[in-house]
Amino acid sequence: MRLISLALLAALAAPVAYGAPTQDDIAAARLAYIAGDYNDALKVIQEGADAGNAMALNILGAAYQDGHGVEQDTSKAVELFEQAAKAGEVRAFFNLGTLFAEGSEPFEIDRIRAAKEFQSAADQGYGPAMTALGRLQETAEPANHEHAADWYEKGHKAGDVIGTTNLAHAYVKGRGREENWIRARVLYTEAASRGYPRAFNDLGVMHEEGYGVHMDQLTAYSFYLQGVKGNYPKAGKNIAQLIIKARFPWSSKHAALGYCIWAVRNASETEKTGFQEDCEKLVTEVNPDADMRARAERFADQL
Repeated sequence: MRLISLALLAALAAPVAYGAPTQDDIAAARLAYIAGDYNDALKVIQEGADAGNAMALNILGAAYQDGHGVEQDTSKAVELFEQAAKAGEVRAFFNLGTLFAEGSEPFEIDRIRAAKEFQSAADQGYGPAMTALGRLQETAEPANHEHAADWYEKGHKAGDVIGTTNLAHAYVKGRGREENWIRARVLYTEAASRGYPRAFNDLGVMHEEGYGVHMDQLTAYSFYLQGVKGNYPKAGKNIAQLIIKARFPWSSKHAALGYCIWAVRNASETEKTGFQEDCEKLVTEVNPDADMRARAERFADQL
């Protein structure tokens, strides 16, 4: 009987090695992560990150930044985003830029670092990073509206819907672009056709105020309603104020209050105080009794 070589014995004794997740596996896990299935998704993503996959490293960084499926750890998130960026993931540059633009403990706001990261992504043709560079210019001290609009234009041309909407706003306000309501309406309409809720809201404002169009409260109402359906809180506040102002016969005061309640509930921390003040003025004007307040709360619950 032939002797089995030591090398063959070693091979037979070794554990079976399974390959790292494929790019398709990680892409599927990414969709599961976005859908909120963190535990199962992160098992695949962690394996991919361990193997140095750029997409997996970036998703895992986002998980640590948000604390979804893992304990929140911003330092770990930055480390993973940096690894993903070095591995060629353009969205990792964008995520780093966003983190430093907004600041997140233990990292303070660092606009220079943010601009550097956004620029790295923009150089690779990533539209959202172009828009983000425009936002940095618009919020600078002093603001540079012309440069901001230039970046919004680039973001728009690269297909970023936020860039399209911000560029439209520049045309409405005449900031960085000459005031041009017709051009603004075209841009808002393009963004709305792609389902962007803020664009619906801004089209509502144009029709309510008559910016470049005939003043039309009913059309404004319909656009605000689309913004609410897209979970854009400001549209809720705007539709509430419009209902009271326009006195639509088919709408009610309790619905107006309900939209305002919904808007305050869903507003960002920076918007919440202003929304509350506006809605308190609405309450004062309507002067609801207990029954109307209860109906307004139920209406908000159903939105």
